[in-house]
Amino acid sequence: MGNIVLIGMMGCGKTTCGQLLAQRLARPFVDSDQLIAGYTGQSIPQFFATHGEEAFRQLESQVLQELGAQTGLVIATGGGAPLRQANVEALRRNGTLFFLHRPAQEIYRSGCVSDRPLAQEGEEAFLNTFQRRLPAYRAAADEVILDFSSPQATVEEILRRLEEPAMRFLILNGPNLNLLGKREPEVYGAQTYAHLCQLITDHAQAHHAQATCYQSNHEGDLIDQIHQADGVYDAIIINPGAYTHYSYAILDALKAVDVPAYEVHISHIDQREPFRTVSVTAPACVGQLWGHGLQGYLMAMDYFLEGRQWAPCK
Repeated sequence: MGNIVLIGMMGCGKTTCGQLLAQRLARPFVDSDQLIAGYTGQSIPQFFATHGEEAFRQLESQVLQELGAQTGLVIATGGGAPLRQANVEALRRNGTLFFLHRPAQEIYRSGCVSDRPLAQEGEEAFLNTFQRRLPAYRAAADEVILDFSSPQATVEEILRRLEEPAMRFLILNGPNLNLLGKREPEVYGAQTYAHLCQLITDHAQAHHAQATCYQSNHEGDLIDQIHQADGVYDAIIINPGAYTHYSYAILDALKAVDVPAYEVHISHIDQREPFRTVSVTAPACVGQLWGHGLQGYLMAMDYFLEGRQWAPCK
């Protein structure tokens, strides 16, 4: 029985929700900050003032290593815990990490962080701290929780996520898509490939799903990824790039595996060169979508997540 680990900004509700969740599941609850305070005999603000943040982070890492080696716990972590990759690895050893993504402005204005060391410089500084930490929270999270209408509602969402297996997506991009933002921005837009991957990851997490992005300029690499997806992923979202128009090998690979695929194109392929209107890979897919920019990938994911039907953008 793995641990349930709550991460997120100070004041987002990790302790309150963790205690409720532990009661519902009849599990032990551990708050890592409270555990540290018990070890040191000082509150967290007192420890910060006496020893500084670096000393606190070292002690925090030791505590999280110990907790990560146990099982069956509900763990509430400190707001800065995911900033160290070693902490994330320790917690993932036997746990599932839930990011409580409560809006930072709402946290600050609730007054629940007024005594915290990192909230002493005002609202703007607090919001800036949250924005700096947000990529680490997202990267560490297995699940992102967005319902904060009440602590009970937050706990219910966590329980739903625990009961329902996450849908797993493989997002495949073919030749030259690594150059998004640089390659013909008037056609493909100004956003980078890294931005696309973050967009996909955020969308997946917000919909209780997992997404793996893979890009290659080599046909064989893409075929290998399709073969390896069989039995591992629930769906493939594929933009084959130029291979769309002539790779019968990718067509055969998609037909050979028991993983449904959806073909996506960023641009209006129907309004470009005549050869781009022909897709030899689309017959192996459950649908084809073009002309919606990067949002097309999310719309294709929604086809599987929510059963939505999308038409190409004319």
